[in-house]
Amino acid sequence: MSFIDARELSAPEGLQTDVCIVGGGAAGITLATELIASGMDICLVESGGFTPDEDTQALYDLQSTGYPVRENFMSRARYFGGSCNLWAGRNMTLNAIDFAVRDWVPDSGWPIPYSEAARYYQRTFEILELPTLDRVSPEFLDQQMSANERKLFEGGTLAPTISLWPRSATRFGSAFGSTLRNAPNVRVLLHASVTNVALNDSGTAVQSVTAATLAGRGIDIKARHFVLASGGLENARLLLVSRDKHTTGIGNGYDRVGRYFMDHPRAVFGKVHLPAGVQVPMLRGRPLSDGKLQVGVGLSAATQKREGLLNHYVTFELQTSGYAEAKYQSFIQTMKVVLRRGYAGSRWDFARAHVTKIPDMIYLVSPKELMPHFLYRGFVAARDAIPRPPRPKTFVAVYFCEQPPDPASRVTLSAETDRLGMNKLSLHWHLGDAVKQGVFRMQELLQAELERSGMGRLETSQDEPVFTDASHHMGTTRMSVS
Repeated sequence: MSFIDARELSAPEGLQTDVCIVGGGAAGITLATELIASGMDICLVESGGFTPDEDTQALYDLQSTGYPVRENFMSRARYFGGSCNLWAGRNMTLNAIDFAVRDWVPDSGWPIPYSEAARYYQRTFEILELPTLDRVSPEFLDQQMSANERKLFEGGTLAPTISLWPRSATRFGSAFGSTLRNAPNVRVLLHASVTNVALNDSGTAVQSVTAATLAGRGIDIKARHFVLASGGLENARLLLVSRDKHTTGIGNGYDRVGRYFMDHPRAVFGKVHLPAGVQVPMLRGRPLSDGKLQVGVGLSAATQKREGLLNHYVTFELQTSGYAEAKYQSFIQTMKVVLRRGYAGSRWDFARAHVTKIPDMIYLVSPKELMPHFLYRGFVAARDAIPRPPRPKTFVAVYFCEQPPDPASRVTLSAETDRLGMNKLSLHWHLGDAVKQGVFRMQELLQAELERSGMGRLETSQDEPVFTDASHHMGTTRMSVS
């Protein structure tokens, strides 16, 4: 049908639709696009417009009381396309062990099997414009890895992980905007922030949602089906704040909404020294004809079970001066401002304020993340073609960690309210000892396997790992078996 600006909408009686999707990010846009063929009437409700806006973005402000998250960092974007407007395009498939009930990980396990999710990978790869699905197969990796890399994994303690990028990061707003605009059965309502989910008289089903413009104008949307697609923080916030029928919030009779908040803690920890002649092309990252791929070093399922460890993995990244101390913040803050859309204020004023951190960014601004695909392919081809004498290499070890589900890690409602009168969130990110101990033990296992395979050695660190969040917000509305 069309894109509609809620600030100009003349509909005192509200809107009626078959399916109301709250949130115009990756999930909401994907679902709306896939439902076009159903013939149902679809209304996709987005809080922002087509570009960042400071006042709309401020609706995401929250209080942090737990393990510190990055300050002054825009981890979520509140405009059409959502946080994918900030995204570098990195993707990974889940593993079977991610779905399993693990007796060494309390509250682990999904109520659906891995096979159910795997059915949709082909379509997922198409939507994200990723390299073909066969690129994650063991056969493809075995063909592409060097003899040194194969030897590192042949002991069975470690297992390769695979990160994939499309030729360019999928911006869902621009990639699918015209499809939604031209669909006869889709309305996209912009500048409309959902502030309440209303239940029927018996409190057993959703009847409508209320959206509001920044000026405070309310719009009721009635539908047969509702989908909350606002992310791991805002979905929980909407359920908790909607208390007309249930005093603790919707679906929260067992005090679980908002609990089990998880992220992917990251830490730069230790250095890997490889002697001259050791080749690790896949561990460094390679361009493909249809995207990019990098192999990481994870723990095999057998190792995780034997050792009682979480599903961490590590990547080898080239070291340059000043990187080991960077802890990610400088790069991620500044490069998303300078090179990507998403910061709602003056991007260049912000960049100038952080100019002293530019040396810290040199390492993290890796070619595979920031170069256009055709330039990156040419860069790697030229690098490979230039003859140079073998020389030792040093990498920093960057750990990407699984966080176990922990009910003490949670979001709750703050007493402070935002411009629309909604309670702001209070985030208490809790990292238990299992994450840290898993890094220490993985460091020991990696050291042993590097020495066994003759690949090199690990310069270990005995300091406490300093973690940063990855803006991967999960867990606050856990699926149930019933």
